Amino acid sequence: MKTNTTTPGSKSRLWMAVPGVSFGGIGIELLLFSVGFEHAVWAGIAGCVVASFILFYQAYLKPRKDIVSLFVPLYAVLIFIVPNEISTGAVVQTFYAATITLLAVRVEKLFNAPKPEKRTMKQMLNDYIGRIEPLLAAIDEETGHAVAQSLLTYKFGLYRNAAEKCTETLDRLKTTAPLPTGALEDALLILRERAGDLADSRVTASPEHTFSEADYEYLAIHLSPEQNENPAALDLDNALVLLYAVGIETSPDDEQALEEHQRFVTQILESYKDKLTAA
Repeated sequence: MKTNTTTPGSKSRLWMAVPGVSFGGIGIELLLFSVGFEHAVWAGIAGCVVASFILFYQAYLKPRKDIVSLFVPLYAVLIFIVPNEISTGAVVQTFYAATITLLAVRVEKLFNAPKPEKRTMKQMLNDYIGRIEPLLAAIDEETGHAVAQSLLTYKFGLYRNAAEKCTETLDRLKTTAPLPTGALEDALLILRERAGDLADSRVTASPEHTFSEADYEYLAIHLSPEQNENPAALDLDNALVLLYAVGIETSPDDEQALEEHQRFVTQILESYKDKLTAA
């Protein structure tokens, strides 16, 4: 998945100075030449060289760098300052001015927007936690601790104990204020069923408990029906990520333990990266 994490490059009119200075210098050169000034050619040369440095500065300011434009001052010095066999007259100056003008327009049009940056899985997790803030705000620390312990017990491979802790947490939810969504309850039911299957070395092809459409906005991983090749696995992964988010945000006592297992959650998100990018 890709997103922009920086703002687009600022629109400026600096590029207009490139043709203005370069062609302006050539114009002054022709004017001086018409009145017989012996060193009139240097006005055009100065205009082209100065315009080259303006183009360099323009390219340097952009979020994306154009290597050709950044080296233009070097070309100007080699063509107009360093002695060589290339003519430095008005014709060459005009072609040079036209070339750097095109480069200035190119830089402004193509290099003004920043490169899209890939979101890391940790950033995706943090974005998800921010998105479900209404749910997190409604969960007290004791409930958050129960959720965290259900997840950690499952992560440690104590599946029967994990199923029991899920049941205890579900019972506690019945005694607390109603939550804005049933997603947390569904996540615990999904985890309890999975833990029970693992404890009994049983495989359930079609689990009884799944997320409902009403839970959708509280889930981290959204796939289209065509992408969702294993709905049961997707429900379990969404349940694990949701329980992790609830635990780490609402249970200070479990924060350190959950942070140590953050890689477990980011690996879940990583496994869906290609599908999420294509979505």
